[in-house]
Amino acid sequence: MSIQKPEGLLSVVIPTELPPSPNSQQLFISQDQQDEEASDCPLLTPSPPLIQTEKSLQSVPLFNALEGVRDPLEMIDTPTLENINTEDGLNYMNIVNSSSKPLNDEPSSRDPMVESTSSSGSSSDTNEPVCAQLLTQLNTAYQHLAPDAQALFYNQENGGKPPLVGIQLVVPKSPKDYHFMKWNWPLIRKTCYWSLMSILTGCTALVIGIIATMPKGCDPPVEWWQGSTFYEIFPASFQDSTKSADGIGDFRGITMRLDYLKGLGVRAIRLNSIFPALHYPEYYSNINSMTDVNKELGTLEDFIVLAREIHKRNMSLVLDLPLYPFVKNSNDEDALTAKINETERAFRNRRDTANDAILHEVLPSALPTSVETIRDVLSSASPLLGKAKGQVLSSHSDHRQHPVSEAIRIWQQRGVDGFYLKGLEHYVNENTFVTSLRYWRSLLHPNNIFICHINLLNAATSTAARNSILSRIDLIDVTLHVMNDTKDIKAQIENITKGMLFEKASYPWIHWSIGGVDIGRVASAMSVKNASVAASLLTMILPGTTNIFYGDEIGIEDCDCQDHKDLAHVHNLVPMYWEKKDNSDSSFSTLGITTWLPEAGKPVETSLKGTVTNMVKLRMETTPIYVKAVFKENQIMVNCDVRYVEDEMIVIERWYPRRNSYAFIANFGNKTRTKDLSSLYYGGRVVIGPSYRMNQDIYFKGLTVPPGEAFVIKLDK
Repeated sequence: MSIQKPEGLLSVVIPTELPPSPNSQQLFISQDQQDEEASDCPLLTPSPPLIQTEKSLQSVPLFNALEGVRDPLEMIDTPTLENINTEDGLNYMNIVNSSSKPLNDEPSSRDPMVESTSSSGSSSDTNEPVCAQLLTQLNTAYQHLAPDAQALFYNQENGGKPPLVGIQLVVPKSPKDYHFMKWNWPLIRKTCYWSLMSILTGCTALVIGIIATMPKGCDPPVEWWQGSTFYEIFPASFQDSTKSADGIGDFRGITMRLDYLKGLGVRAIRLNSIFPALHYPEYYSNINSMTDVNKELGTLEDFIVLAREIHKRNMSLVLDLPLYPFVKNSNDEDALTAKINETERAFRNRRDTANDAILHEVLPSALPTSVETIRDVLSSASPLLGKAKGQVLSSHSDHRQHPVSEAIRIWQQRGVDGFYLKGLEHYVNENTFVTSLRYWRSLLHPNNIFICHINLLNAATSTAARNSILSRIDLIDVTLHVMNDTKDIKAQIENITKGMLFEKASYPWIHWSIGGVDIGRVASAMSVKNASVAASLLTMILPGTTNIFYGDEIGIEDCDCQDHKDLAHVHNLVPMYWEKKDNSDSSFSTLGITTWLPEAGKPVETSLKGTVTNMVKLRMETTPIYVKAVFKENQIMVNCDVRYVEDEMIVIERWYPRRNSYAFIANFGNKTRTKDLSSLYYGGRVVIGPSYRMNQDIYFKGLTVPPGEAFVIKLDK
């Protein structure tokens, strides 16, 4: 039972099971200041058991009058520590409000903390997991031990310390159950774990696959004809097959030597003249057809077999089309046949023959390099010849009937992969040049190419013709004259690298060469051993495509024919020299057969033997050497610098971003040179050169180069 208290009094519910004990009161009073502070800290404890809580709440509140009443603490039995820490659980005091109404926040019957302290422990919920019990409680009660506020106020006057009372904190919970509590969580955990492991394994395999398939180097893509090595052959002087054995090279002979060319590293084989001509091969340029082969070289079937064998070895076949003077004569005759009689025809033929002789004396030695030179040459010819030339392309209104168009179509069907349009510079200023070149380009198969001489670009006077050349020609042939001093070589190189062809990346590449059917051999023009091989290495270090004239890789010389002075124009077309191996009869022709020109003598012993083959391999693998230029900051930068040209020595550097640079060093003089080039480079390692220098470290402080020697150094970064 309870007694009504006056207003302003605090009601305290004292559990009946706690017997009054002065010892416990004395215990609380004797606590020091540190214990008091510690007792004020929050302490969350579980609620008392349900049964005991109900019993403990059946207590009689005692009201203490503010005046005329003895100390209420003396009337209250203070609980002892022994009674508080009993096995049946802790009993607490409940603070009620001033209206004497106890708090209604009773601990839930499903409170796991209450159940854990109950004496019976027979509730059906005790079998549920603790997490499930926490989620399904109607409310959860937490207890906090704090000093009694009224007792604290009252006892401060008497110097005592208040007892601890229990405060109940209630957190309401949702009464309903959650669906996810019924899920199969062990299976879900296993599924998530193995799914995650599968995803990680798949991502790892994907990354490994991407890394494995990535290119090893970030090299710029190029076409098959860009940066590769061409090998130019005059068919009648390369190899005479043993079957015909007439002293003239043929298609079968070239087929016999394809393995040699493959071992040399050649990417494309270029045939000079294979067409029918009177007095072939001495007068090979006087052809009468561009769609047939000369019978001295074999049959069309032999040519087709040659093309097939070339393709089997992953090489390409390029054919020279001699437009001039054949196209001129053909059109001129077609235009005038119906209007002239036999007498006029004979007179015209004699006149054209004389004019051809005049042009032959002027053009082969030095082809015109400017428009003014071409006009001077044309002005020396007869008016009829000039008129005929002006009507070469315009006389064919239908380009499909043009002899060049017909030749392009037919030879592509026979396996040709590209055409060198020789003499096209003589027709560049005609009215129909642009349309003709555009039509010829449309006839080319994919990946087939056109090659023209640099004179074609120099002779173009109109912007339309120049743009047509730059957009429809793949390679521009440039012949380096290395017989002069190295300063002249530098001027020739920089004239090209700093000219129009390097203004845009899409412009034609350079086709560098030092020899051909129209000029003498370097080995005969220069009195330095190794000159031919060193000059070939020079062209192979330059940006673009390189061309090797047959025999220059071993240094053969012009024919020294005292009894063939009338054939001086073909003395550079001496039969190829083949070194005998394994005591076999390996020569140009069968023993005892008279060749059309005396065979070349054995070349001078060279210290650069085999360097051309090694250089071809280096070009194929080394980006700084085979690329044309570097595209940086929206500008074309030629990655080629001629660094030194003194005392017949030349130093050329090839560089590429984030790669090792390469330097070519050659001595074209007759004396050994020792130079201090430390201002250019510090040092490097020889990768191409004489056998005694290979893989040696070179320092430029005191560099010694013997006469005629050349080598390539991989510079230190």
